[in-house]
Amino acid sequence: MPDPSEPDQSEPDPSEPAAGLRATVAAAARDLDVPDALVAAALGYLTADTEPAVAAQIAVLEAAIGATDEVPWPSDDERFQLLALLGTVPAARAWFAAEGIDPAIADDSLADLTPKLRDYGIRATGVDWLAKVVTCGVFVLGRLQFEPAGAESAWNTHIPEAGPLDPAACDESFARAEAFFRARGDQTTREFVCHSWLLDDQLADYLPAESNILRFARRFTLTDTETTDAPVDGATEGDNAVAKFVFRRPLAELPAITPTTTLERAALAHLAAGRHWRERAGVMPVG
Repeated sequence: MPDPSEPDQSEPDPSEPAAGLRATVAAAARDLDVPDALVAAALGYLTADTEPAVAAQIAVLEAAIGATDEVPWPSDDERFQLLALLGTVPAARAWFAAEGIDPAIADDSLADLTPKLRDYGIRATGVDWLAKVVTCGVFVLGRLQFEPAGAESAWNTHIPEAGPLDPAACDESFARAEAFFRARGDQTTREFVCHSWLLDDQLADYLPAESNILRFARRFTLTDTETTDAPVDGATEGDNAVAKFVFRRPLAELPAITPTTTLERAALAHLAAGRHWRERAGVMPVG
């Protein structure tokens, strides 16, 4: 039974300001299971005064669907950003359908919004990544996510937080990605690229050689140097990525954590020794 103390966002009052946009946002939030508190805050921001700017940003996002251009944001207010992101979801679904893309791929790809908003929020995730999701610039194909070839002339590989990096599941994802992008007309790309702390070769000092993480990393040939990810204000991008993705905490809170897994123990021991984790870049041939 709904809590009478909580506002019901499922049935917007048609007499309310911006009722149409409010209904669109509420439906997309239900579709993607966005946390109620975030949705309530965003809808509370939506008024007759703020609707024109939100609608204009939705139009910008809709125009970017299927392209690879970065979308400008006129406001860093997370309520505004969430309204625009959710308001773009219907157009994104329509694009997937018009392109003849498997509805399961559409569902999985757009569903990346849910854990990012739930676990990190817009600011910690980065609104540019979330915009890429709703403008159909990243595709979930099995265990992994992929972006079409851009400036690097390679298919960019991302690793969702979706359980173990099972080698067979990864094999299937890479094969699906090749088939997917070839079917969409890309006959020239010959490499996958990946930028991740999971490619940091220092992990081999702590993890078993046949661990899923190291087996994944060995797929890629590193293309940067050990000093590429240099510390800024005492921390590297890799340090912050480990804090975020392994512990879901800010880096400053890690000394108080008791590790419970091999990876957690490795991450903390490395930092406690005064060393840094590094974001690394690598390439892997297609096929």
